[in-house]
Amino acid sequence: MAKINTDYLLRLANNQIPDEEILTGYMRDYVAQGRNIGDMKHDYMRISSNIKYINLDGTLSNLMIGRALTKTRQILDKYLIFNFNCRTTDDIEI
Repeated sequence: MAKINTDYLLRLANNQIPDEEILTGYMRDYVAQGRNIGDMKHDYMRISSNIKYINLDGTLSNLMIGRALTKTRQILDKYLIFNFNCRTTDDIEI
């Protein structure tokens, strides 16, 4: 089972992480585990339905989750274009 860093996901949804940390967290928690942004979306769905995390940091709205996924993808694409002249594919549903 993949490790989910809920602190990272909650801070990302609340716009509390600088771009560099978003990229390093994504590389550590997703790329290094063979996962992608689609998996991040499923992780958000899982923690959104867990009352322990909802009570801890307020309700995660679909808008907050969508913004977190979009921002992650934009930062990842910027990194991929600069370093490898490629970007994420459109078949990753966010």
